[in-house]
Amino acid sequence: MLDGGKNGVDIEGDELSLSINSLASDFADFEIYLDYANIEMGVQDDTSWNLGIDYIGRLDDLGIGGGMLRPFLGAGIGYLKDKAKARLTEDGLTWSFRGGTELIFTDELSLSLGGKLLGSWTNFGSTDFCFDLGFTWWIDDVHGLAFEYSHTTENEIDFIGLKYLYSWQ
Repeated sequence: MLDGGKNGVDIEGDELSLSINSLASDFADFEIYLDYANIEMGVQDDTSWNLGIDYIGRLDDLGIGGGMLRPFLGAGIGYLKDKAKARLTEDGLTWSFRGGTELIFTDELSLSLGGKLLGSWTNFGSTDFCFDLGFTWWIDDVHGLAFEYSHTTENEIDFIGLKYLYSWQ
């Protein structure tokens, strides 16, 4: 679900986010994602989709908080087609930088805090920053649930989502 808008423009819609994580090494992984949204801006209905890949490095060896904090940094590239102009004003190739930390309470429960800067290759002035908050519960070694909240600063859009997590490791 997404909701928000600024300057008198009301933005609502639904979004489907699919992602696959693949381990690159013991301390890093790749995330491949596809986001597709139906967006209502006033009386206009449009779509937006974003396909990309991010490299995420986990800084586990810092030993912050006795292993309770798990900071991460990442960068990625993608392609955005946003008819609604809800994310960026320019379509095409995108770049992104992300950072944050995961607070690990137990083997089953964690809280993730972070942010992501997204921009367009064709217009470096076209950027958007997104704050992320997520709560993850691993039911067992294979199945998990995550409740996530994101807020974009450019159009002040709030995203609320529930994810099913599956691990084959």
